[in-house]
Amino acid sequence: MLARARIGKRVRTWGRGLSPAIALLGAMAFITQVGVSIMLPLLPLYATSLGATPTVLGLLTSGFAVTIAVGQLGGGYLVERLAPRRLVSIGIGTYAAANVLIATAGTALSLIAFRAVAGLGTGVNQVSERLYVAQAIDRTRLAFANGVLSAAGSAGAVLGPTVGGLLVGVSDLRLPFLVVGATSTLSAIASLFLPKPPAEGRPKPADQAGTPAAAAAADTATAGAGTATASSVTRLLVLLFLVQAFFQASFGAFITTYAVFTQERLGWATAEVGLVFSAFGLGSILLGPVLANLADRRGRRDVAILGAGLILIFPIAFHAELPRLVLYPVSIVSGAGVTALEASYFALLADATDGGRRSRAYGWINGLSSLGIAVGATLASQVWTATGDVGLGLLMTVVPLALVMGFLALYPRDRPTTPEVSPLS
Repeated sequence: MLARARIGKRVRTWGRGLSPAIALLGAMAFITQVGVSIMLPLLPLYATSLGATPTVLGLLTSGFAVTIAVGQLGGGYLVERLAPRRLVSIGIGTYAAANVLIATAGTALSLIAFRAVAGLGTGVNQVSERLYVAQAIDRTRLAFANGVLSAAGSAGAVLGPTVGGLLVGVSDLRLPFLVVGATSTLSAIASLFLPKPPAEGRPKPADQAGTPAAAAAADTATAGAGTATASSVTRLLVLLFLVQAFFQASFGAFITTYAVFTQERLGWATAEVGLVFSAFGLGSILLGPVLANLADRRGRRDVAILGAGLILIFPIAFHAELPRLVLYPVSIVSGAGVTALEASYFALLADATDGGRRSRAYGWINGLSSLGIAVGATLASQVWTATGDVGLGLLMTVVPLALVMGFLALYPRDRPTTPEVSPLS
């Protein structure tokens, strides 16, 4: 009887995260990511067919990253005037329109311009979607909800490359971008039906109990200085910014060196290089929500550290040139770590911004930290160029990930609160 009660309690706990809002957002993430993963591996080939040089390819990536940052910053301010769910529609709609324009590009310069517009839409969507989740979801299930979104997107990423290969086989390189426009349009239409979240007022003391922001306020209350609490919350936001910035830097280093490393040092075929991304997605789907659920129950900071540690295994294992039988399971585990870190991070950010600065904080932190991609990519490429060893460039991923774990260790341990449930209910 008691065991059945425990099972029922666990099912109800998971159910609080799987609300209609998250179910719809998850479906949107899946549909959108299918299109994105169809297009993204083919983008450099499309740009080259338009006459793009290596320098132009760099501008294509850098311009997209910069406009994502601008979109996130702008979204953080616009959300004070428009509802986040409406900005989700605007962001996805802009991205859809930009990809249709990309399919019509006649020169590399116009491709860069249209891709930059797509970055603006992506940035607005990213920040407004996370703000919507923070408003619409039970705060005790924030990490799990964010984990479900990441897993849904990963499921689309697993399917997309296969579909993309089939499309290119029957058409040219422009068709995938039209498919992205179509899938993103479907998501934009679906976003119009996102339920209106409860009016967001100042959180109740009971809701705030156990959050790092509340702990910081309690620690400084005895000092008798009104500015102390604000200073403590600012410290939390600075730590979260550093966590996200260095995590993005690790991604920049990875994406710059991984493909070349696996081909030159491991002797992998191009198709096998992409299989690792599918393994990442599989880990996110199968294990990511489990770790995100653990974060809500045991503590977001601790699970974020665990997630960063799981990701850290990846570059070390690949640099050591371990057998495939080891590298693929490592990729699955690291994919779960990415979801665990992202889900816990966004839950911590929601907790840290309960004082009313949420929209601008989301915009500034996520917008500026996305520039870490360019920094990480640049540093890894410089190490690679200076040493002539792409493996050392890949190993550079370890440095920002270790710093992520260090900054998280400085973050106050959160004490999650769970709604009271009668053992026999």
